[in-house]
Amino acid sequence: MISNLPDCILHYILSSLPTKDAVRTSVLAKRWKYIWTYLSVFDFENDLPITNRKESQIQKSANCLLYLVDRLLHRSDCIKRLRIAIYGITVDADQVNSLIYAAVRQKVENFKLSLDLKDSFVLPHSFSISESLNKLCLEMVCVLNIPSGICFPSLKTLKLSYVTFSNEKSAQHLFSGCLVLQKLTIYGCDWKNIKNIRITISTLRILKIYYDPFTPDNLLNCTFEIDAVNLISFCCTSYLAVEFVLVNMTSISDADIDVMTHYPSMRQHAARRAIKLLGGLGNVKHLKLSNNTLECLSCAKNILHLLPSFHNLTHLDVLLGASEDFTSEVVMDILQKSPKLETLDIPLGFDPDFVLDGEDSIFNSVPFCFKYCLKLFIISSFDGDATEMEWLEILLKHATVLGEMKIFCSESLSADLKKQMEIRNQLLHICPASCVINIQSFV
Repeated sequence: MISNLPDCILHYILSSLPTKDAVRTSVLAKRWKYIWTYLSVFDFENDLPITNRKESQIQKSANCLLYLVDRLLHRSDCIKRLRIAIYGITVDADQVNSLIYAAVRQKVENFKLSLDLKDSFVLPHSFSISESLNKLCLEMVCVLNIPSGICFPSLKTLKLSYVTFSNEKSAQHLFSGCLVLQKLTIYGCDWKNIKNIRITISTLRILKIYYDPFTPDNLLNCTFEIDAVNLISFCCTSYLAVEFVLVNMTSISDADIDVMTHYPSMRQHAARRAIKLLGGLGNVKHLKLSNNTLECLSCAKNILHLLPSFHNLTHLDVLLGASEDFTSEVVMDILQKSPKLETLDIPLGFDPDFVLDGEDSIFNSVPFCFKYCLKLFIISSFDGDATEMEWLEILLKHATVLGEMKIFCSESLSADLKKQMEIRNQLLHICPASCVINIQSFV
């Protein structure tokens, strides 16, 4: 019988089950009652459907879950990873404090907490005594207060979701207390109570900012300054409600920028903020720009000269796609300011109006990188229409050191082998002798 197996084998079996199923094994036999508590990874969530259920039922389910977690934290001494998620009901702050204290006492290394709180919540000082906690994820729909003096001595990864910071000092206390932080993710956090904040973390290597709350009325009067001399990777998806300022980005290697605004009255201001954001990325080596970003920048043609020179940029991804308000002038301006560019990748293919947009010629001034540096050009979702072919022909004419052109066909072109051959022959007639034309069908 399975009950006769050694504990180590039973622990291994239970570790492959979802936590809720591992807990259910406690009713199998007397020996099984507490075996699940000796696991090292736990994931608790009140995942029962909350629609058509009374609030009292949801509250009862949440209380049962909290009781189960409390029971675990008082019995186990080997927890490495713990996730607690309670949805559909607000949780009392005292209960949360108790959970955090118990988790810290048990030397949890990876702690994820997803809760709705009734009122504002003060992050407890108990975190400061944890030498084991290296990853913390707080998804807390509440106003968060951080006391002075709080610190996270071993925390290397921090993710904050849906938090509203109470004031500038509170937010500053949090980031100042992250002494060895390497990765920071900020998702959907609200900065309405803050005018100026500066994050200075010399150990930070990766920063991701997603979806600051959309503000349909106006842009927030908030400046978010990031000073991270060792940052190597930066990702920002934002409505630009907050003004981001990047300083001392001397180590930055890759950046992914997707910024946007939906209201015409705010486009000029948002475009200025986008340019200011890019202004801190002059040292980046690999840059990815979304069609939203390009559209945003096109609203500020009169100040495009404020864009930085990307003097270290060797790889540029430009997601053109379809856009109601787009100009190739923005892309050409960026190419003009990228003197060392070796790879140009267009993952979504061309917008139909990218070339034929009313301008006399997008190549009136050929970018320096086209003549002397560009070695690889990649385009996906390629249809082979007249507009796309015109652009490729112009590119091949001027890209004198191009070594390879990779063309990933659209689904329709993939089915037309004859047209693929015609495209290849047409391009081979004008490409440099050293250039390889590589056409691949849609898979």
